[in-house]
Amino acid sequence: MAHTEQRTDAAPEVPFALEAKNHQLQTLVGELLATNQELRFKVAQLELRLESAEHSLTHACAMGAALLP
Repeated sequence: MAHTEQRTDAAPEVPFALEAKNHQLQTLVGELLATNQELRFKVAQLELRLESAEHSLTHACAMGAALLP
């Protein structure tokens, strides 16, 4: 009989634990999405900087070649 009472008392804890775990997972997913967005933005910035550096290097090489006899 006492065993049945324990199960009945513990039953409300299970949905609460699942709800807490679900909230933790939702929070983690939100943080991962935010981090992913930040990283995508940084990658886009780095790609623009790379393109600019490549353009500058090409221009510098052309100017250097023109200056050499």
